[in-house]
Amino acid sequence: MSKDLKDVILNDLETLSQMSVKEYTLFRGWDQIHNTQWSTQDLQRIWEIKNSIWKPKSPDDYLNLQPQIIQATNPNTTLKTWRLLRTFSHTAHWNQSPGRLIRYYVINKPDKKYLGIISLGSDFMLLGPRDNYIKWTKDHKTKNKRLNYCAMGSSIAPTQPLGFNYVGGKLMALLTCSDSVVDAWDKLYNKETLAGITTTSLYGTFSQYTRLNYWRKCGKTLGTLTLEPSDATFKLIKDYINQHYKDEFQVILDDVKAKTKSGILSHPKTRMLQFLYTKLGIGRLPTNNAPRGVYWCALYDNTNEFLRCETDELGNKKFDNSVETLTELWKEKYATKRLKNLMKNDKYNKDTLFYDDMIKLDWEQSKKKYLQDVGR
Repeated sequence: MSKDLKDVILNDLETLSQMSVKEYTLFRGWDQIHNTQWSTQDLQRIWEIKNSIWKPKSPDDYLNLQPQIIQATNPNTTLKTWRLLRTFSHTAHWNQSPGRLIRYYVINKPDKKYLGIISLGSDFMLLGPRDNYIKWTKDHKTKNKRLNYCAMGSSIAPTQPLGFNYVGGKLMALLTCSDSVVDAWDKLYNKETLAGITTTSLYGTFSQYTRLNYWRKCGKTLGTLTLEPSDATFKLIKDYINQHYKDEFQVILDDVKAKTKSGILSHPKTRMLQFLYTKLGIGRLPTNNAPRGVYWCALYDNTNEFLRCETDELGNKKFDNSVETLTELWKEKYATKRLKNLMKNDKYNKDTLFYDDMIKLDWEQSKKKYLQDVGR
């Protein structure tokens, strides 16, 4: 049985390793959607959300947008809305990271239509380009606990057609730095003020953060991405550990304090894979060459000095981060220019690009329909 499972895992990973980065990104999103058991209530809510996405009646309607940021906390209402928006409006697979986490979705205040989603989580312990830019050491981050003053933008995505026609991703990235988002984080984690935010591009080094005010590109990751098995294979792995290593399985699920050698809190899924790979003698895993741009937003004028422990007090805000000011910046500097270019070249696109049909589409059908839209 163990040899059979090992062969299944290796064959699965080998198949995934043949995919391009875009294809692998789409596959993981499709795999999550297609292999989830959606209830009748889920399907009804998915339909309601799809029909409540903001769509302009005329190209200039973006000028009247009034974004409102909603913190998602209630499992049956706001949090469910966030999860469904994240799943069906974004091409990337969603894995909740351990540690801190706060989620928001953005609506247009007058008509309550959905504009996008944002989430912040515990920041990366080690990220070379960012650390080199800040001139950060391990002691700064751990011994002096300055990593606690930072967050990672784990999901920053617009709905469509806002994203394509009006560079709505730039609006969501700006709003990630807004007072509404930052104040909610500070209230939830009131021991440490949020001083800076890290994020990375979905894939490649050109992204919605490129040439965006307040976001500094620090470089790119090395590009080695360890592939995760498909959901079907992971279910076999999970069932096998539960059956043959019941005590260890429970420890993996319960031990929220489990850490890697770097001191980073790891996800139960990661721990399960590491555990079974060791048991089965699976060594070097297939990887994908997937460099990503690394971006950093300092929220205060002395954020970097504070993180380097050169001062114990944060100074003034680095910029006006009110939702209204950031929205106007987006309209004037980014959306207007984008719209003019699209209209000039007859490329204005009204598609909502909502992936609900992946529930029924097989992988080849989904790839044919959506591969060209990955990262849109």
